[in-house]
Amino acid sequence: MSENDENDKKMERSNPNKLKLVTFTGAAGLLGLAVSFAVFAYKSHKEKHKRKGLPGCDTVCVTLSAREILDLADEIISKSTRVHDALALVPLNKLSYENVVLPLAELEARQFSLIQCCVFPKMLSPHDNVRKASAEAEQKIDAHILSCRKREDVYRIIKIYAAKGESIAPEAKCYLQCLVRDFEDNGLNLTARKREEVERLTNEIDELSLRYVQNLNEDSSCLFFTEAELAGLPLEFLQSLEKTQNKEFKLTLESRHVAAILELCKIAKTRKTVAIAYGKRCGDANIPVLKKLVQSRHRLARLLGYAHFADYALDRRMSKTSTRVNRFLEDISSSLTELAIREFSILEDLKRKDEGELPFGVEDLLYYIKRAEELQFDLDFGDIRQYFPVSLVLPGVFKICQDLFGIKIEEVTEIDVWYYDVRAFAVFDSGSGKLLGYFYLDMFTREGKFSHSCVVALQNNALFSNGACQIPVALLIAQFAKDGGGEAVPLGFSEVVNLFHEFGHVVQHICNRASFARFSGLRVDPDFREIPSQLLENWCYESFTLKLISGFRQDITKPLVDEVCKTLKRWRYSFSALKSLQEILYCLFDQKIYSDDDVDFVQLIRTLHPKVMIGLPAVEGTNPASCFPRAVIGSEATCYSRIWSEVFAADIYASKFGDGHPNLYTGMQFRDKVLAAGGGKEAMELVTSFLGREPSTQAFIDNRTKYISVRLNRIGHVARSMDKVSMSLNALARLPLKNTGRFEEIGLARHSLFTSRTPCRESVPRRMVFVVEAKGKKGMAARQYQRTPPPMPKIEDDGNPRFVIFIRMANVYLWYPLSIIAGGTTAKIMVAAKDNLLGKYIYKDTIARNIAAVIYRDEKEIQKTAIKQHRVLRSATEFRYGYKLVENGNMRAALSTSDVIELPTQDQLKTVFDKVKDFFGDAKESFGKISSLNPGTDGESEESPDEKAK
Repeated sequence: MSENDENDKKMERSNPNKLKLVTFTGAAGLLGLAVSFAVFAYKSHKEKHKRKGLPGCDTVCVTLSAREILDLADEIISKSTRVHDALALVPLNKLSYENVVLPLAELEARQFSLIQCCVFPKMLSPHDNVRKASAEAEQKIDAHILSCRKREDVYRIIKIYAAKGESIAPEAKCYLQCLVRDFEDNGLNLTARKREEVERLTNEIDELSLRYVQNLNEDSSCLFFTEAELAGLPLEFLQSLEKTQNKEFKLTLESRHVAAILELCKIAKTRKTVAIAYGKRCGDANIPVLKKLVQSRHRLARLLGYAHFADYALDRRMSKTSTRVNRFLEDISSSLTELAIREFSILEDLKRKDEGELPFGVEDLLYYIKRAEELQFDLDFGDIRQYFPVSLVLPGVFKICQDLFGIKIEEVTEIDVWYYDVRAFAVFDSGSGKLLGYFYLDMFTREGKFSHSCVVALQNNALFSNGACQIPVALLIAQFAKDGGGEAVPLGFSEVVNLFHEFGHVVQHICNRASFARFSGLRVDPDFREIPSQLLENWCYESFTLKLISGFRQDITKPLVDEVCKTLKRWRYSFSALKSLQEILYCLFDQKIYSDDDVDFVQLIRTLHPKVMIGLPAVEGTNPASCFPRAVIGSEATCYSRIWSEVFAADIYASKFGDGHPNLYTGMQFRDKVLAAGGGKEAMELVTSFLGREPSTQAFIDNRTKYISVRLNRIGHVARSMDKVSMSLNALARLPLKNTGRFEEIGLARHSLFTSRTPCRESVPRRMVFVVEAKGKKGMAARQYQRTPPPMPKIEDDGNPRFVIFIRMANVYLWYPLSIIAGGTTAKIMVAAKDNLLGKYIYKDTIARNIAAVIYRDEKEIQKTAIKQHRVLRSATEFRYGYKLVENGNMRAALSTSDVIELPTQDQLKTVFDKVKDFFGDAKESFGKISSLNPGTDGESEESPDEKAK
């Protein structure tokens, strides 16, 4: 039985109406009554509709209808108004903690979960009307809360009580300070004239921020390129573009298009043209807007008592001042400069081999980093995916957290959820067995669902005056895929890392034991909020973790865990110095525009760019001031926060968890000393106490240097041995199918000039859904689809043409090498004649039909062998086939998965099967050598896909 249940039973015996009343006198009694009626009305509503909720969580209901959401929002506003009205009437000579602070704290604690139940359905409900009602409820509640924080009568009571200086607990004192700030942020401590100016500036800032973002969203700039100018882009990408009458491709400046060009296009001129256009977007419109916005924010900060806006934004964070943030960023920048120069020399060498003496520009970074990584790593992210089915990964993540933080996780069944595949879990303390909290998992993509991974707080921990304890409830939203049959698709490695990251937020939420809801759950210092999740990510790269979440499968343990784990660690920090410097550059830009007056944006970037980016100038004619929305809304003056968290997490991991194994003693210390305190204590004080010293940047730097010598030496050796290779042998990064949106951000260096995803209006401050969005590795998604070709078979050269056969899933445009087949005399004649005008006309069609005929004759056996070679194909139900000619004996080029010619399907095929042998010689025998592409495969894999599934 939970503590809530025990208190309910006590109250039932003393109160026939079953109202959860807090015993106050005078005005405080009215406050307790108002809160109790809100809770009682909601509980009655649940009982009326016989909903099955989480045990002990009376105020958490996740299946409200549209009408119920709007009714509950009205009830929340009504009861909140009554509490504030009653507080304003408390006599000045009777002010106390019990009748001033406590009623507001308990109102906030009880109504937070009710508000979240109204608001979160807009993100997840499968019903349009529910999502619309939820958005409407959010607007109404937002407006009410803002109006409450502008009430002079309530502020006067709170301010007078605070001035009395009563001795109260430290967390309660911190809460009282927050209450005062809520009002004073709206200017209630100022004269009437200044208060009007605060309101005017606040409205102006909102309007300017929205205009800036709208300008970016409405930008319709486009470029036109010939097919030759887009060399290196996958066929599917080109087919997705509009084509003009002149047969040119129309390229918009959407981030997914720009990412594809900057990572994959071989033509330097095209990359530069796109980078310039992308960096100049909305220059004429947005630069004046940003200039005025920065000035308005400075004026607002000064009215509120700060020197400039940066100090106002940082005052309640770990960093405290802009001076400290600038010093932090500059220290890391200088520490990484030497490593970045060494990394850059590799990229310069690659560009010189490809393009001669053309100067290296910032627009070349993404392309040549990708090229260098292809040369450096033997990782096959497509193959690794098969080792991570959701059914193994999720229990693996649970096990790591259980062993690390001393918790026990059990699934809760037979409860109401908003969608059939949503699951719920209870979290217990493994020592005492005490219930700590709950969390929901909404893991799979679907129509109408919020499109990012994040954690939402549904209910925060809180301790009430009657001794009852409200337990935390979290919601983890993920974006995992299902196949056509409704089965979960195995996770890519980036998805595994993101799951660890997001589950770190769940653990943080549930282990936060702050007494006040204001400091519980994820309501902690924003500079600290990402540290636990960044910390937990480290376990994704440890051998024992990958063994655990891959189920200790005997057939994969050795190749996956031994060498691949070492490679993953090196890959994690691949070119990380250059990537970090790009991030630091834009963090410094953001910090400086909000800490100095009348900044010349153009001159600032001209000065900063070469200083930070080891001499590289900014892309010609670009200005981040025109297209840098993170500095406008959501992260203004705080863009540094992600790298701040990463640095601190690296220090904690290296200092306390250096061997990589879950250390229960250290993990429990972190849980009890750091997570449990929540936002009621200074985050810097918590971290310093846990480490036993001030945090350091050294571990962050060391991580980036640990593998650098081996990495750079390997790249140099491979690059020298492949001087004449014009194309990487790895498969091109797969572009997503239409409407998946998965290419939206992948491959973009974090916070680089080319990062442009603009927030929508709902990113404006005062959103009531408390969300922590995923901060996973954006470049990871692209890399996990790369594929290194298997070893080339030994086939004797008899002078006949060779064809590499490829296979892919019908719904995924990613080719896998399957076999090499030898042509007969007729094929030889056709290949020889292909350069003739007539031969060229019939060449592709004839060969394609004959190869297809061979494949479909023995398709079942071919599919078995394909699955044996490429286990990622095992989830497929339909396949497509393609081929490439081995030209001039260049087998490596033929094995590259670019420019594969797709074969006709059986429905399209009209070839006489008995003529195939004349065309290819003994084609059956050639396909009998399929396994030569994977000589290490044993007979165990000969089972069919259905048998393997069993």
